Amino acid sequence: MTAVVEETVPEAAGEGGGRAPGRPGPDPAAALRTSLPVANFLSFFAIAAVEFAVPFVAVSTLGASSLVVGALGICRFAPQVLLARTAALLVERYDQRSVMLGSELLRVLAFLLSALALAAGPAWGTAVFCLANVALACGSVLTSVSTQVLVPAVFPDRELPRIYARLSMAESGADGLAPFVTGVGLGLLGVPWTFATAAALALCACALLVRIPRIRVPAGPEASGKGEETTETTEATESTESTESTESTEKRSPGRTTLRHGLRLNLATPALRILTFWALAYNFGQCVIEALLLIVLLDQTPLTAVGFGVIRSGVVLFAVAGSGLAERLPARLRTGLGTSVFGCGAVASYSLVGFGAYLGGTAGLVLVLAGFVLDEFCSGVVAVRVQTFRARAIAQEDRAIATASYRAANLTAVPVGFALGGLAGLFLSPVHTLVTVGALMLLPAVLVLSRSVRETG
Repeated sequence: MTAVVEETVPEAAGEGGGRAPGRPGPDPAAALRTSLPVANFLSFFAIAAVEFAVPFVAVSTLGASSLVVGALGICRFAPQVLLARTAALLVERYDQRSVMLGSELLRVLAFLLSALALAAGPAWGTAVFCLANVALACGSVLTSVSTQVLVPAVFPDRELPRIYARLSMAESGADGLAPFVTGVGLGLLGVPWTFATAAALALCACALLVRIPRIRVPAGPEASGKGEETTETTEATESTESTESTESTEKRSPGRTTLRHGLRLNLATPALRILTFWALAYNFGQCVIEALLLIVLLDQTPLTAVGFGVIRSGVVLFAVAGSGLAERLPARLRTGLGTSVFGCGAVASYSLVGFGAYLGGTAGLVLVLAGFVLDEFCSGVVAVRVQTFRARAIAQEDRAIATASYRAANLTAVPVGFALGGLAGLFLSPVHTLVTVGALMLLPAVLVLSRSVRETG
């Protein structure tokens, strides 16, 4: 199923704005091949800057308590769960340029609100930060669903891994660079100008996206990923017109647009079930460990605040490397075998982290660092592999709601993991909790090595 480009190409001479006879329409793949990764980098850089700065400013300048910091986190993630179905409906109803531009404008609003927060005073400033995080969350869920629908509809099957690799590299690079640059910006420019700069970056992403054609992704009965190539727009239109009348009722039926239906799609085959469980286990276990890790490391190892910041920023480079190398690995690892191997490495790395925290000292810190490196590199590779597999395995007409449900489930696992990790730290030994959770993460590591995943394309 291919995308329909709604804009026409004006004639070189003459009146009217219709498409000249015999002239091809705009090529959405060519327009997106460069602009989408660059816009992705600018957007995620701005997001990471605000995610770093808002809690820091709230605590250091507004005197926010841990309860307020928790509320900021809820405002950042809860809307992405609650509005997942709405995002899927919007992506299906409107062209993708409008959806992506709308999500970027929501980010601009979030950054401008953040820039004005300090002027509102401590109490109102915190409320403004919460509103900014809500706007940021709404933009994030729209972009995520739209990207996962748009990319497999526009690009030929053989090009999907390369495009997902570029998008993953852009996101990881932005996540790694933004905290350092933001820290410098807060020191040199101050809070308002730092947030205003983030808003300017989001506007730059808008300028890139506004140049692409209006791309509407039609729903159709075929599952993408049968090896078909992108065809001319006229062929796509003709293929959908013949089935549009008979499928419109099914497509628009409420049962096909619920998160429950989307969850069933993510559990439709053994490979999809395993990868969905793997993602949930990864996010949940990672967040349980993150809630306790810094406390344990400061107590058990010679870690300093500066050292921890350097480690966190440095290991992100391995995620960029993993994304870039995902399609340059040996041929056997560019299949389901690679998904299994690197998916196993990503979750198993936390066993190494837990054991390093338990061991303590310099040797333990080295093991923790090795675990972080293994996690980031494997995550970079497996992100490309999983996105490619899902694009091929889920039908076009189901992709929006399936992506929204998948994202909602994983984002639910994040605060649940943090909450359980925080409670475990109050009533149990943090060190032993880390070791136990790290060992339990070997279960999804073994499961993702199953034959049904290894044999996927």
